[in-house]
Amino acid sequence: MNQSERCIVIEEVNFEEALRYLGYGKNVPDDKTQELLLLCAKQLKDVMEGKFIYKVFDLVDGQIPNSGFRLQGKAIQKHLKNCNKVIFLCATLSGSVDLLIRRKQITGMAEAMITDSLASAVIEQVCDKAEEIILKDFKGYEHTWRFGLGYDDFPLDCQKQFLDILDAPKRIGVCVNQSMMLTPAKSVTCIIGLGHGLKNTSKKNCDMCSFRDKCQFRKEESTCGRF
Repeated sequence: MNQSERCIVIEEVNFEEALRYLGYGKNVPDDKTQELLLLCAKQLKDVMEGKFIYKVFDLVDGQIPNSGFRLQGKAIQKHLKNCNKVIFLCATLSGSVDLLIRRKQITGMAEAMITDSLASAVIEQVCDKAEEIILKDFKGYEHTWRFGLGYDDFPLDCQKQFLDILDAPKRIGVCVNQSMMLTPAKSVTCIIGLGHGLKNTSKKNCDMCSFRDKCQFRKEESTCGRF
């Protein structure tokens, strides 16, 4: 079992994905919105602390021996078919981002919404970089896309045990509340499978998504930017 934690610096915010979260689709924001995007991105980068922690476990018959953690649900079992290792990953932008968004909710909802969308884009960028760093140690393996806790029929009430296994509350400050939501809010928990002859590609696509039938992006002939 490998374990590590690291900090991640994001130099360039993914504005295109942030605009998707804001519902712009293929539309171009006006000059005022672009000014706010630049302002909010600078303020976000000034306070955020991108961090991640992970552990790698052996996978035997669809479960993780001696961990006490059960991989429940048909979706995660299908996702990890032919995998013999799994990566538990948690990433966060830290509590300072939550505080920034709350302050903006008081002073101006437009900036609050923009900052929230920018932060949602950036936490995905942190996860992308974390995945890239981790997979350098597993070049001989194929890997799956990141499967988030609570996705499909993988129960969200696994969050606390997942975080405890990673020691995430102590090491990077990520906890879970009574509603099983992560704090800080701009945090992610997910599982990546490692193996050979995998059925799942390393990239998720719309056909795999549980929300494809009610996705607003698909109605607009677009995607959420993650696929």
